[in-house]
Amino acid sequence: MSQPLKISKKNTNVIWRPTKRQLEFLKAGALFEVAYLGGAGSGKSTVLLIDACRQMKYKDATAVIFRRTSPELKQLIDYSYKLYRPLGAEFKVQGSYWQFPNGGKIYFSHMEQNKDKWKWDGVEITSGVYFDEITHFQEDMYLYLHSRCRTTNPKLIPRIRCSGSPIGQYIDWVRQRFINNGAYNIIEDKESKLKRLFIPATLEDNPYLLKYDPNYEARLKTQGNKLYQALRFGDWTQIEGNMFSQLGEHHLIESYVPSSSDIIIRAFDWGFTAPFATIWIAENSATKDLIVFKEWIGTKDGTNKGLMMSANVVAKTIKEIEKTHNIDPTYAPSDPSMWGRQNTGDSIGQIFEGELLMHKANNDRISGTQQLHMRLNIDDTIQKPRLFITKDCPITYQTLQAVAVDRRNPEAYDTSGFDHAVDALRYGIMERPLYIKEEAAGEVQMFGDRDTIQQQF
Repeated sequence: MSQPLKISKKNTNVIWRPTKRQLEFLKAGALFEVAYLGGAGSGKSTVLLIDACRQMKYKDATAVIFRRTSPELKQLIDYSYKLYRPLGAEFKVQGSYWQFPNGGKIYFSHMEQNKDKWKWDGVEITSGVYFDEITHFQEDMYLYLHSRCRTTNPKLIPRIRCSGSPIGQYIDWVRQRFINNGAYNIIEDKESKLKRLFIPATLEDNPYLLKYDPNYEARLKTQGNKLYQALRFGDWTQIEGNMFSQLGEHHLIESYVPSSSDIIIRAFDWGFTAPFATIWIAENSATKDLIVFKEWIGTKDGTNKGLMMSANVVAKTIKEIEKTHNIDPTYAPSDPSMWGRQNTGDSIGQIFEGELLMHKANNDRISGTQQLHMRLNIDDTIQKPRLFITKDCPITYQTLQAVAVDRRNPEAYDTSGFDHAVDALRYGIMERPLYIKEEAAGEVQMFGDRDTIQQQF
């Protein structure tokens, strides 16, 4: 049987060293509820795993670490091997838990649906409940597990701990419960009298990541300024406002006539009662910049109401526009929902394909939003944008200017309003994606949100 790792002042087997901010989190052990929230890459998940194993010397100690989905949970389990194995723990695949030498157990579980919380009904979790990426959980999931955290062993200190960043579907309740109270302010719950604390996190709190992956911050910058501020500095105010705040008059040009060597993209977002959007984009053969040079938006008087034109009429009109203006698309990404079956038999997509070149667009909203940011951005290394819109396409420009951040997912834009031209633009640019070029950073050891581990065996 594995023996516990003996720790002494002379011990050179250093498994992990806390950063200053992580140490603050660990020292808050007497408080029932502590949230370590803020920037990406700050070592939040690592210190959550460390805190979970602190009471495992007691045979009746049990802790549970939650992630929202199974794939996310697997990633966390894989990382936990680096921390728990050197302590003599053994992972039990059947049951998904670590068994520590003295008998303590740390379970890993996902909670994808609200009803999954009832699986823990009647269970006694004696040392701690841990939520990684708390903004992905509903508030009542989180609060219900408080009732499971209890013990009859006076040596154990039951606790609730969570980590997370200022993005996620359920950001509002997290901000209200922790962020609005201010950092380092100990709050006593009016009903339970239990105390809670919020500790902020930024990228600077993890010097290991900055050392071993110096390009990490550059990758964050490609997400657009709002998401960069949220993930880089843990700024919880960035979920409000316009999504593409970097858009300006430097993205506008008078007009553009594609050359015969340019690649032409026709991007289309379908709508019947809501507007449809057709935009034509040219990739300049010399610069590889994308230029939106023509649009046809099916809106009633500029509102979010559609023209209710039949699919075959819209398709024939697009065909006529292209014939009149000598436009010959190479790519024709279109709204994937068009290929859903209709009661009449043929799908909308099939009706269009009877008249036009057309294929299903890449509908990854987050990746598409990132590509838009990368095209619009200007910084010290990028002297000009790589996406331009002509003054012949006012609705596309105005829509891109006005579309808001999705408050439940700041990595993407809000789709509840007039977003049709932006959807079409997103489909189009995903046909010609940009890729990040990184300089070699030497030997990269461990990196990501958990790069605080140092092994010296």
